[in-house]
Amino acid sequence: MKPFKFKEFTIHQDQCAMKVGTDGVLLGAWASLDNQPESILDIGAGTGLIALQLAQRSLAETIDGIELDDDAYEQCVSNLEHPHGETDCSVITQGLMNLWMK
Repeated sequence: MKPFKFKEFTIHQDQCAMKVGTDGVLLGAWASLDNQPESILDIGAGTGLIALQLAQRSLAETIDGIELDDDAYEQCVSNLEHPHGETDCSVITQGLMNLWMK
C-alpha cells in the first residue's frame, strides 16, 4: 500500500489494520487547541496520524501515543521518527491501566 502524503509529512500505513481515513484526518484538523496544551495523549495512536497533525498545529512540548497492536505500534514509531519542530512525539505499547498502576 502506498504511503499517505500530506504537505509536511508522510504516513506509512502498510502494517496497520486501520488505514488513514477521512475521520482521522478531520479529527486531527478539527481538534481544539484553544487551551494551548503543554502535552497531548493520543490513545489508540494507530499510524500516528493525529499525533503528527497535532504536533504540526500546536505548541505542545510532548505528544505521547498509546497503541496496543504490535504492528501498528511499529508503524507509529516509524512514522514519528522524523523531527516535528520542537515537539517530542513518542508512543508506547502498553495498556492505559498498566500506566495507572505504576
